[in-house]
Amino acid sequence: KFIIGNSVFAFLIATTFFNSFFGMSYIPMMPVIAVDILKVGADGQGVMMGFGGIGALGMTLFLGRIKNLRYRGQMIVLGSACFGLSLAALAVTSEQLGSYPLATLLMFAMGAVSSVYMISIMSSLQLMVPDQMRGRVMGFYGMTWSIMPLGGMYVGALAGAFGDGSTGVPTAVAIGGVMVALFAVGPVFLNKDVRNLDALIESRQAAGMSKSK
Repeated sequence: KFIIGNSVFAFLIATTFFNSFFGMSYIPMMPVIAVDILKVGADGQGVMMGFGGIGALGMTLFLGRIKNLRYRGQMIVLGSACFGLSLAALAVTSEQLGSYPLATLLMFAMGAVSSVYMISIMSSLQLMVPDQMRGRVMGFYGMTWSIMPLGGMYVGALAGAFGDGSTGVPTAVAIGGVMVALFAVGPVFLNKDVRNLDALIESRQAAGMSKSK
């Protein structure tokens, strides 16, 4: 009730759930993309996943050095949208071009931009949620990782509907990426608090400090 009753909290949590279900569901499909479509084998798949991890780690370290992180709302929207578009590009270009270097570069980009929105969401929740509710809300946020396997079931079923074997996987993964991008952009027009997330965080912190006095 606490999360649903606050449009900003609901958006932040919903973004993580939505991206995990429709976006991160590409992970179970990576053997198909790397082995069956790009023909690079298990070693190539490992390199692609590794570059995704390097992108995520590099961006995490970069953002961690920023003392006063600003523009969180914009970072969440842009990070999610770029992740979705990069995912769709990975699926389409892998099938149409069969370029392993391009796919590896897109994996790096996906890792980097996913860290942008995930860190921005996590820090926003930590700063905005009242102390007495923080444990419950962050525990609910942690369910993100449990949703990912369900997304794998979805993308597998959707791939089967589009074709036999590996033929439907790129289409299913690309659809998930486009849905992630569209979901990210919507709140920019529908919710002014998402656009002004920094100001909202500052007001919540100021209110908390005044209560502590």
